[in-house]
Amino acid sequence: MTDSFLRFSPVVFAVGNDYLISALVKKKCAFAVEVNGKRYCDHTNGVVRTAARIHRVRVPQSELDSAGKYSVILIPLISREAYFSEFDSEIKYDYNFSPVPEENINIYHIFDTYGRTFHAVKSYQKSGKKADLLILNGDIVDSSERESYFDTIYKLADKITAGSIPIICSRGNHDLRGTAAEKIADYFPTENHKTYYTVKCGNIWALVLDCGEDKTDDHDEYGGSVCCHEFRLEETEFIKDVIKNADKEYNSPEIKHRLIIAHNPFTHIFEPPFDIEQDLYESWVKLIGENIKPELFFAGHVHSCFVSRPGDEFDSFNQPCDVIVGSKPDENRSFTGCAVTLEGNGYTLNFCKG
Repeated sequence: MTDSFLRFSPVVFAVGNDYLISALVKKKCAFAVEVNGKRYCDHTNGVVRTAARIHRVRVPQSELDSAGKYSVILIPLISREAYFSEFDSEIKYDYNFSPVPEENINIYHIFDTYGRTFHAVKSYQKSGKKADLLILNGDIVDSSERESYFDTIYKLADKITAGSIPIICSRGNHDLRGTAAEKIADYFPTENHKTYYTVKCGNIWALVLDCGEDKTDDHDEYGGSVCCHEFRLEETEFIKDVIKNADKEYNSPEIKHRLIIAHNPFTHIFEPPFDIEQDLYESWVKLIGENIKPELFFAGHVHSCFVSRPGDEFDSFNQPCDVIVGSKPDENRSFTGCAVTLEGNGYTLNFCKG
């Protein structure tokens, strides 16, 4: 939906044990979300934010899951002053919300759309199932050349979820490219400003990883604009910390499904110049396989639709589970996405072309 203030419906990103409810606005305003009569304000250290084009607040999952609805509050700014600032009357938008169910969980998986919003939505509609969880797995846009490019993520989410279900979102390698790439944490879900994190949604636990770029940092294509090796070393320590806290993470008694979500399928060694970080990625696979023991790995990047099972040709490092690569941007602007239903101890899968 759009009107004179909201560009699209809000997006309910899942991060940790919380939801990060985010919305793009057209005019200066104060922003809040109300759940069960409690108001959560968008502020920076007690100062209400009014100049941002993207607003967001963090809400405990348990609160929104039990409420099943929330309201977005916009208070248009008339004048921001050192003394006696002035606001207009508040505007309220109500949304229903459905948490991830306990059984037969319908997931829709999209990546590498490069702006093919219409066809990506059409692929979802072809699935014939209402999603309980949407995974946006990187490269929804071609680059991060301008902040306005990030609007595509919110437009796609609006068309599929209308603010009514959780979304897990990862960063792709194209998202690191462009003058606005350093501002991506303002638009993407993060934990402690990092684009890798863990998340719980109902009985699902997921480790969201970020491989950064797909060639070495000194590649001419980047011109010195990335330092992803250092970033990945920090991420390795994060994975080890997650494992140390297993009882609070994936070993929690309510968890039935363990997922890995990353744009780059790091279980595979690619041809040069994309054959980077082999020792590091092998260590990731070993840490994850020996400790987390995931059920599925949702990956993207390769513009194809297939399932790689342990021991298959695509498995370079003894992957611990099936790797689902499930989106394909076609030359004629059509697009294929992937519908996955978690059923008991297994899953069903359908590639959907739109």
